[in-house]
Amino acid sequence: MNLRHLKAWLLPEVPEGLKQGMTGLNMQMIGKVSQGFLVLASILMVVYTALFAGSAAQHLLPLLGVFVVLLMFLFVALTVREWKRDPSAKTKKINYVFIELFYWLFSSWGVVVSWRMYLHDSQMMIMDTVQVGFMLIVCCYPLWGIARVLLMYLILFILLLNTDKAAQINYTIYWLMAVMVCFGTVLRYGTELRNLEQLRALKKQTKSLKKSSTHDEMTGLKNRAALREDFPNYCHEKLWVIMADVDHFKRYNDTYGHDVGDRILIKVANEILAHFGKKVSYRYGGDEFLIFQEGVSRNELTSLLASWSESIRNIHVDKIPEETFSCSYGYVSGTPVNVKELRNMVLLADQKLYDMKKAR
Repeated sequence: MNLRHLKAWLLPEVPEGLKQGMTGLNMQMIGKVSQGFLVLASILMVVYTALFAGSAAQHLLPLLGVFVVLLMFLFVALTVREWKRDPSAKTKKINYVFIELFYWLFSSWGVVVSWRMYLHDSQMMIMDTVQVGFMLIVCCYPLWGIARVLLMYLILFILLLNTDKAAQINYTIYWLMAVMVCFGTVLRYGTELRNLEQLRALKKQTKSLKKSSTHDEMTGLKNRAALREDFPNYCHEKLWVIMADVDHFKRYNDTYGHDVGDRILIKVANEILAHFGKKVSYRYGGDEFLIFQEGVSRNELTSLLASWSESIRNIHVDKIPEETFSCSYGYVSGTPVNVKELRNMVLLADQKLYDMKKAR
């Protein structure tokens, strides 16, 4: 492995969106685990209290240790619960602080308990258990993860040296465990980062497929499939249904070619979007466009249509710069109670469109 690969492994480039995704993953994992540890710590507290009730002073440290863990996980469980309830909290910087605080508090507890076990000639497994647990629960940025794991092991090692020069431990095994935790921390972060990247790419692809299935690729307007989905949203609402098409569009296609015809449609669609908005505008088929308007009076609608018609007359296409374009339209108003009535309003608007074309 060369230096470039090592740098990419220890200092990966993480977009802000993936950082937030990683923080959200950590908060969810901490929330799930904290509930289990809260139950476990509560049981241990009851058992320890029963066992050491007669000699509380002698066993004060384990009692206090379990009590601290109990309070810590109670705090964590309540904090994560509030975090889940508040969508705006999921992007706040305080999440990073909370995760770090949780790590240092629990790791400090692991150091103290492990040191006490060493003083009483017991196997010192709490420190390793805490660090391996965090390696599996919390995804930490690789270089920082290595630094904080080594720091906690170093603090405990200094305590052991001050006690009896760490005579009761095997240095190789002790530091090998620290290295293994560091390696696991880096490996897990990389794995979760790739998973988030793949999930993000999949969501983007799904969104793109969804859009392509409900939007006209050329004009960007919604298509007939989207219209079928949206029909129920317009029921029971007082609205205007407008059907419009491009005058002499067949002549443009036959004379100048379909490429010019497509440019005309795109420019007309852009003006529709500018005047009526994307949410209520559809390419109904060919050069026909369907538009819905809610909450506007007849005067407001006619003014809006006049402004839109004027913008169509100002359209310019390179191959036919001398041409002045226009659109015909028909509209009806009503409050459809169901989809069938709304479809009838669309058909009636279409009929009025052709009545206008004949009149011209």
